[in-house]
Amino acid sequence: MIYADFSYYKDTYCGEMAEGDFKRLSRQASAYLDSVTFDRIAAVTDEKIMEKVRAACCAVADAILLNENGVVSQESNDGVSVIYTRGASNTLTDEERLYQAAVLYLGNTGLLYRGAE
Repeated sequence: MIYADFSYYKDTYCGEMAEGDFKRLSRQASAYLDSVTFDRIAAVTDEKIMEKVRAACCAVADAILLNENGVVSQESNDGVSVIYTRGASNTLTDEERLYQAAVLYLGNTGLLYRGAE
């Protein structure tokens, strides 16, 4: 199940990726969320939590795109060199970037709980 559609991504989440990329990446993001939540999202009935799931799907899709494209660290044009840094994001692994995007929205929902129930 895909947790967010492009209209939510563009209008509510205020994302900037192209529709074609989002359609492809939202499927991967939803699968990632199912994995890290141990398929608990299917049982969620609380609309407030589902809103967080939709936002997490968008954030993870953005993180996947960033992982695919890489982080720009240097740029050179006609002898002028500019270095762009984005805080600590350059030090994150691809997996850490995905999990960080998910935990931002799902961290206090109980969906990411890894212990015994």
